[in-house]
Amino acid sequence: MSIYLLDTSAWLVHIQQEPGWELISTLMKSEEDKVSISALSLVEMHARLRSFDRQEEFSQVLEDYRDLFTSVLSADEPVALRAVALRHIATARVPTIDLLIAATAAHHGAILVHRDRHFLAVPGELLQQKMIGAER
Repeated sequence: MSIYLLDTSAWLVHIQQEPGWELISTLMKSEEDKVSISALSLVEMHARLRSFDRQEEFSQVLEDYRDLFTSVLSADEPVALRAVALRHIATARVPTIDLLIAATAAHHGAILVHRDRHFLAVPGELLQQKMIGAER
């Protein structure tokens, strides 16, 4: 069994059926694997939908995905402290909310699924990750 944490970018890939969405569907359908998101992705997803002038879809998107995610993981003090450690060792700048999402994955022993190149600045021994689909 593997545990996956979808970054908001991966969740958006699935919603919009962009390159890589099939992998996410496969993970979600797996009876062996668990797929979660960070609570922070709720805020990011609303912002992304708003940037597309589709913010009215947020409640429906959340409802549609609620049963597909094993859990919504919070960002508490241990996660925040892990994000500080990841920032210290990252080889390039990673946005704060993405560091917190990465730290959530690392804290829970999950594989971070994303499409954002900046996550690659975090060494693989500190964060298991899988980059999918189109690069931004």
